Amino acid sequence: MITDMRETRRARTARGTRRARRARTAMAALGLAAGLTLTACGADGGRVETTESGLTRLVVDYSPTANNAHLSLGVRRGVFERHGFDIEQVPGSGASANSVALLLNGQIQLAVTEITAVPAAVGAGFPVQIVTSLVTDYESPQGDAFSLVVPGDSAISSFADLAGRTVAVNGLESFFDLTVREAVRQEGGDPDAVDVIAVPFEDQLAALRQGRVDAISTVEPFAGQLVADGFRSIGNPATAALGPRSVASVLMASREFVAENEDVMRRFQRAWGEATTYANDHPDEIRETIVETTGAPPEAVADLPLPWYVSGIDRRSAELITSLMVEYGRLESEPALDEYTWSEAPDATDLATPPRGLEVSG
Repeated sequence: MITDMRETRRARTARGTRRARRARTAMAALGLAAGLTLTACGADGGRVETTESGLTRLVVDYSPTANNAHLSLGVRRGVFERHGFDIEQVPGSGASANSVALLLNGQIQLAVTEITAVPAAVGAGFPVQIVTSLVTDYESPQGDAFSLVVPGDSAISSFADLAGRTVAVNGLESFFDLTVREAVRQEGGDPDAVDVIAVPFEDQLAALRQGRVDAISTVEPFAGQLVADGFRSIGNPATAALGPRSVASVLMASREFVAENEDVMRRFQRAWGEATTYANDHPDEIRETIVETTGAPPEAVADLPLPWYVSGIDRRSAELITSLMVEYGRLESEPALDEYTWSEAPDATDLATPPRGLEVSG
């Protein structure tokens, strides 16, 4: 048995090494793209632009999901403007590599991304860091923030059943890829036997409806739309992998921009905290914003579990994520926490108490 365990560990290490090489190759390609953009544009990644009205202009790259709706609501309600900011929201592809390149050459100042993207970029030599969290995961009687959804008549009833099946996630080497595999392993399945493919959130619904994949790992409002149509959630892979109240989505910035504009970033933290509190306290306005930004049907959004928005950095989640990334071969070693998080950012203390009116069971 000891020999078998050693062989299993050696095989996992070999697979992890191959994955790490692939990750380094992808990030090297990103480095070339970023270098070409920098050469062409001559941009200053630390420069702050001030508008004619005296506001600090920040361009934020994001993909429209329920998890980002408090940013849009905060802009609409003038929260950021009261703190001296002109926020320009640029809907991106959700591709973290593209966001890193844009941050480094100064085309954007902030980007919504999965938490795994930041230590991956830092491990490959790209100076970016987390400046705040966006949402925390939680279990709710209404449904979870993240869901693994299958057809109603599927034989899949647990994460372990995903071995040998095709699962769509929004990006390879992503938070969703990582937590699906870890959830499978936690239930005794073989994470390497899961066929994970990359499909953007907004295209996953069609892929599942058409039978092109066996399951999808998705977020709201997409999961809610499917469940309302007879599909079934087998659970929350993030909770299964990391435990409740973990953080998947964050805002990242370049280290240069943060270092050269610490006063701006402290002011942004205060604005972000106010926008977060407002969103948690006004669920009806958040639902309206989700409909506006995602295009989801109002009737579907009316019943979905709302995100639990947070500010500050959940350093526990960050360290747990990087540990799993090393274990799965996505990082050769864990970077120091201050290498990929802004040391002056507060802890995400609002994880302790759920927002008023939010049903939390875990």
